[in-house]
Amino acid sequence: MRRRHKYDLYFVIILAVFTIGYFIYSGTNAGVKGVEQYSNALSIYKENKYEEAFTEFGKVPYNSNLKQAALFRQARCATILDKKELAIKKYKKIISSKSKSAIIPISRYNMAILMYENKNKHADKYFKKIIKMYPQSDYAIASNYYLGKIAVNNLPESPKKLAKAKEKAAIYLKTYIEKAPDGRFAIDAIKELINLELTLNNYDNLIIAKGYYANGEYENARNYLNKTTISESWSDFAKNEFKLGNKAKGKEYTEKGLKEFASATEPKDIQEVIDSYISSYPTRKEGISSLVNMNLKSTGADYVWYLNCNEAVEAGAKEACYRSLYEKYPNGQFSADSLYNVFLSKYLQKKYYDAQRMGYLHIKKFPNVKSSPAVLYYMGKIAYKLKHYESANSYFKQVLKKFPDSYYAFRANYNLNKEDGFLPFLEIFEKPVVFPYTKSLDNNLAVNLALLKDYDLVEQLCKKDKFIQSWIAHEKGDYTVSSVLARNAMDEMEVKPPYEDLRWRLVYPLHYYNIVDKVKGENNPIILESIIKEESHFNPKAKSYVGAFGLMQLMPSTYSEVIAKYKIPSTMEPITANILAGSYYYAGLKKSLVNRDLYAISAYNGGIGSVTSWFTKLFYNDTDEFVEQIPYPETKNYVKKVLRTYWMYGNLYQ
Repeated sequence: MRRRHKYDLYFVIILAVFTIGYFIYSGTNAGVKGVEQYSNALSIYKENKYEEAFTEFGKVPYNSNLKQAALFRQARCATILDKKELAIKKYKKIISSKSKSAIIPISRYNMAILMYENKNKHADKYFKKIIKMYPQSDYAIASNYYLGKIAVNNLPESPKKLAKAKEKAAIYLKTYIEKAPDGRFAIDAIKELINLELTLNNYDNLIIAKGYYANGEYENARNYLNKTTISESWSDFAKNEFKLGNKAKGKEYTEKGLKEFASATEPKDIQEVIDSYISSYPTRKEGISSLVNMNLKSTGADYVWYLNCNEAVEAGAKEACYRSLYEKYPNGQFSADSLYNVFLSKYLQKKYYDAQRMGYLHIKKFPNVKSSPAVLYYMGKIAYKLKHYESANSYFKQVLKKFPDSYYAFRANYNLNKEDGFLPFLEIFEKPVVFPYTKSLDNNLAVNLALLKDYDLVEQLCKKDKFIQSWIAHEKGDYTVSSVLARNAMDEMEVKPPYEDLRWRLVYPLHYYNIVDKVKGENNPIILESIIKEESHFNPKAKSYVGAFGLMQLMPSTYSEVIAKYKIPSTMEPITANILAGSYYYAGLKKSLVNRDLYAISAYNGGIGSVTSWFTKLFYNDTDEFVEQIPYPETKNYVKKVLRTYWMYGNLYQ
């Protein structure tokens, strides 16, 4: 009997092992087959063979993690073929799963639209469910538009019910216009709302005006603004008049609004109006002076004060201006930058103990703002000058740890490792831009789709992820959009990832580096690549408002001189010719400026004449003091950006 139990146990174990092995084999086989089948179907889909693609997507195994994507693609094929009921059926299969993938809400939304187009009486229930389940999503916002359209299309004939039905439709339409004034349905939603012929209040008219404004219909915006009260809408009046080119009227609204109604206006709206107001003057300084003379006391006064401080030329005037601004608004939106400017002024005056006290205050009050890395860095320099060497190194290390992608991390590294020289990187190795994640939240669905080059579906599933949007732009060859999207996304991250993180390659790609490395001459190729990134963001067709063109943004006259001087053949490919000319030009600047990259970079933006004059006009003892005192804000920021990019390239591609 015991022997029989023993054999039974062996049988159960063998059966279990076989079953597990079968499922592992089956799952692995399904994965491989799923990838092959999906890839084949996608190729057919891209050839616009939708009938055939529908069939091929249907062959993706059910236990493949690409099955939901295959069903989604089948639904798209059916929609294109005008087989809406079939598409709805496929979407329902996706929705019925318990997955939390991003493909679920978009499937639910697409299905609701098809039901609406098919005049299905249950379509409104699906739109309402979307609003309830995903209240903060774009799908929820758009669902308000469709619910408004459904309500408009089903208005009752009974006079008693009509008024209530119109109000219901109006609520949905106004919600959409308010949340998406620049949305694709905004103008149609406005027209539907107007056609309801309801009595519109002040706020309703303002919503409509904002919708027209966001879509560039400024005359219509003016008509509806005129139906509002200026006390609540003055900033919109002003912005709209400036857009219409009516500077006098725009100034009138701005001045009246800032003096009488600013306290009830959002700061961002006020700043936008102030910027437009300043732009309406022949020079920026004239516009700011006009605002200063208003002697504002309400919201916006701090912004005008801050702009005036930035315009102050004389160092003592700047310090006094920023100090007064900080004392008046110690917790305002410009307080951190104001305190930093006073701190830096004290440092440059060598009043180290005064600067140190302000630095302690800045670090305590503003641990992670734009000026934080600069304050930490100069606190390190102050400690070093006071012979507190351990403290100095501690500050430098904090900069490197907390703000690894900043210009001041580059400078902190120099102070910690001076034996490496001013430019520690002379050679880098190219690495490709790849999908920015190795894993995703939807069982790696987005990753798998990315590997299969299903860019359109990845884009729809990951609308909120700027890094993925950046990667898609890169794959489509739009390098400028790609690098800007990635840069903005990285700037929004409070804690930066390690240099090995794949997202950094999107922020700092090495486009055209193979050409740069060939034509560099005696230049540091990483510096040339950094100039290309900051000058043109890798757009070979870039052209500035003053006429500078190409990757290196050379003026036509400069380009012609270099071409003639170095006999660059006209038959050379334009991109290579532009980079080569830029390399020669940069080398010439460097040779004329004591062979220092810092001065050459400054001259590339500010002009060699300006840089030469700064040698005698500025009082400086080291690199930092020179950079911080560059009189042209654009050139000072340019130098910091190029050296920051150089620093990041070195760390990412060593």
